Amino acid sequence: MIAERTAHCLGVSFGTHLMRVALAAHTADVAPDGRYDEFRQEYVSRTEFNEFRTEVRAEFTDVRWGMRSGFAGVRAEFADVRREIAESAAETRRHFDVVAESLRSTIQVVAEGVLTVDRKLDRFADEVRDEFRKVDRRFLKIEARLGMTPGGPDS
Repeated sequence: MIAERTAHCLGVSFGTHLMRVALAAHTADVAPDGRYDEFRQEYVSRTEFNEFRTEVRAEFTDVRWGMRSGFAGVRAEFADVRREIAESAAETRRHFDVVAESLRSTIQVVAEGVLTVDRKLDRFADEVRDEFRKVDRRFLKIEARLGMTPGGPDS
């Protein structure tokens, strides 16, 4: 705490201040105290650790922001994909409705054609029956003229 206040008061980092003190002591041929070296190593280790921690936090913050922006991009892409799928589904439904209506129309035409053919076939069957009745009457008249009876000896 005192070291931090001292460094800020001098306008330089505490590590720089310690280096200056060590250089001054060395220049003055004063043997540095072992406590000073210990303190300097501990302070440098703590400082390096704090700097490292600050750098790591900054990097994590950058990564976090990068991930957030990346996820925002992914969300936007998913929104685009969902929109495209919805548009495609709507277009497919419209196309299917057109095809279904066309099939309905075609089926209706075929059904009407079948009804028409069925009516014609019924009329034809009625005409054929009428003609067979006429032919049967003619045969009966001919048989009666010839004296032939149905189921008789000549049959």
